[in-house]
Amino acid sequence: MIDLHIHMGGAVPAAVLWELLSDSGLQTDFKTFDELEEYLTVRPEAIHNLDDFLNRYFHGTELIQSSPRTASESAYQLVAKAYRRSGRAGRMHAVEIRYNPLKRVREGLHTLDAIILATIHGLERASMHYRVQTGILFSMGKEFSHERNAIIVNAAMDFGGRGALKGAHGVVGIDMAGPESLLNDSNVEWLKVVGKMIEPARERGLGITWHVGETAHSGPDGMEAVLEWIRPQRIGHGIELRKAEGKQKERLCKTLRERQVCLEICPSVNLITGSILNLREIADLIRLLTSEGIPFCINTDNPYIIQTNLRQEYDLVAKALGEDAQLINQSHHHASMHSFLAGVRNRH
Repeated sequence: MIDLHIHMGGAVPAAVLWELLSDSGLQTDFKTFDELEEYLTVRPEAIHNLDDFLNRYFHGTELIQSSPRTASESAYQLVAKAYRRSGRAGRMHAVEIRYNPLKRVREGLHTLDAIILATIHGLERASMHYRVQTGILFSMGKEFSHERNAIIVNAAMDFGGRGALKGAHGVVGIDMAGPESLLNDSNVEWLKVVGKMIEPARERGLGITWHVGETAHSGPDGMEAVLEWIRPQRIGHGIELRKAEGKQKERLCKTLRERQVCLEICPSVNLITGSILNLREIADLIRLLTSEGIPFCINTDNPYIIQTNLRQEYDLVAKALGEDAQLINQSHHHASMHSFLAGVRNRH
């Protein structure tokens, strides 16, 4: 099994974060483990949309992970937990984790290089201990200035050449994440700047993925704009494709099919954020993708915060597909074919 879409900020257990917080001596609002665990417990009644979800949980986890030691241990524990929970019948054998390194320097207290190198070390340990292939995606921010995002892109290129050690491949790609409500996914001038910014990274062999089409704020229009100006190999979510109609649906499906852009589908988190009403919507989307020859893969997104794992995500989607449950088997193949780890192996 392969998980191509998992955020470090939402994938580390509260118990691990509490131990790291206690050892670091960092002053936060969390005075006890129970307070931290309560903070990291999803309350569906408090989550009305994606912005609520992003604003509710990640400031605290990113703050705790903002030191070389905590970044390293968080990366290690993410992989260890994912592997153990995947089950013996289908062990996790590869994972790409994503995070925004600039959100972990604690306002300049730590250097960007120190945070990145520590994360790489954590994944090297995890790869050696669990024999899992690992790679890192640096997430730019839709809420960031172009100057700050350029720092992230340049850091990805600086560390992208680090060779594999026991299955740990270092930085393998670039992501764009953040609030779709900012409407940047449909802002052509904004996209042009970012597209030019990431082109050198693409030329150096780094993969490109982009969060878009997760909510109606970007929708099918945002997907079309991102495909035109960013040309990603993968799309984070992309579930708004199900709402495209007529000529736009034909254009989107044609582009995704001809370029073989893989949609990283994360079912449970879409339920929690209200991006979908039920898993039947994901099942219908998978039927559409299959009929159109568009690759897709199932992922966890933020497995600790939403209390899931990759095996559970597969089971939930299979149940929603009913008699078409066999369609889920394509996900394994697509995840392997479209993993950015494959590109790294080819370079080396």
